[in-house]
Amino acid sequence: MSLSLLLKVMLNRKIVTILLLLQLAITLALLLNSVLLAQQTHQQLNQPTGLELEDTLLVQLKPTTPQLRMYPLLEDLLQRQVRALQNIPGVIAAAYSNQAVITQGGNNGNIYDVDNEDRTNISSVPMYFVSPDFFKVLNVNVVQGELPQLSSYLDGDTQPGVILTQRLTERLFPGESVVGRQLNRGPVSAVISDFYGQRSAEDVMYNSIQVAPPYAVDWGYALMLRTAPGQAGAVREQLTTVLQTVEPNIEIYYIRSLAEQQRQLYRNEYGLASLLTILTALMLLVTMISSYSSAHFHVLKRQQEIGVKRALGASKRLIFIELLSESWLCTLIGAFLGIGCALILNQALAQVISIPSLNWWLPLITSAILLFSVTLATWYPATIATRVSPATATKAL
Repeated sequence: MSLSLLLKVMLNRKIVTILLLLQLAITLALLLNSVLLAQQTHQQLNQPTGLELEDTLLVQLKPTTPQLRMYPLLEDLLQRQVRALQNIPGVIAAAYSNQAVITQGGNNGNIYDVDNEDRTNISSVPMYFVSPDFFKVLNVNVVQGELPQLSSYLDGDTQPGVILTQRLTERLFPGESVVGRQLNRGPVSAVISDFYGQRSAEDVMYNSIQVAPPYAVDWGYALMLRTAPGQAGAVREQLTTVLQTVEPNIEIYYIRSLAEQQRQLYRNEYGLASLLTILTALMLLVTMISSYSSAHFHVLKRQQEIGVKRALGASKRLIFIELLSESWLCTLIGAFLGIGCALILNQALAQVISIPSLNWWLPLITSAILLFSVTLATWYPATIATRVSPATATKAL
């Protein structure tokens, strides 16, 4: 059947065709963006973090009295809490930090080599102030230098040494020896393996750490524990009681494993991907029903025409392909319109969440899914059309 005849058949039922094209376009736009978002969320949840997610616990809390949120009472509180956590059976190491890892944002700022500020200035790198066992909790490896002991810049004129992650080191000092080099945050003491810090940083693996107590924690701080395999649940049950025994004037915001922290970080994308998937499935189902109804009604109206074609020698196979071709053409036009709708929806979603731009191959895959679904829906009506006998053409004569 020629393309012009297929278009003529579609134009004979303008309203039905327009509604079906609109439905196909919206369905493809939802399908394309839901697949894109689901793919991105899956990649984010499975990206390497450099951390032991299941066996590391994170406690976010804040003292309720102003005095405990400031040095020197804050330092004493942190040390008492860490000692108490280390005494819990099943805890391998415990440490404090001014902020959590695997988080959206927090305490960060620029960092640069003081001898080459113009080339090395990085605008957003997290600043961690931690206890010495922080590195043992994260189970990171020392690549260069030695980890410093606990120091306080509040008691002297020198800045505590800075520990950098590998990826940040390569950005600041590509291929160079770094221990002893001076940064705006202090001298470099060591380089450690990468770990996921802040999502809002220039790179999630860019981290700068100093072994020193935070001066103040008006927004709270984090306690972190690495547990023996399989002990995270038992340790977690004791944390609230232990910490409130050490100091009752605290508010515990949450206790999570780092695996839960990672899922929480991407909850918006995960939730929206799930919602779009459900909407897409419903739209796909409605589109299949509409395609079936349209094709079935079309076959019933054209029984006499099909009977004449059969009487003139048209085979069942030709009739079958003709009916499917009409559905295929309608689907391809709808898919073309749907790609435009998908671009608009993609730009709208980008204003709310982080979502990648459309690539060239995903529209082809989603269009193929849509084409398969419509073909499946119109298969039975097309089969009915092949059963129309030539005698049908003579009944109305």
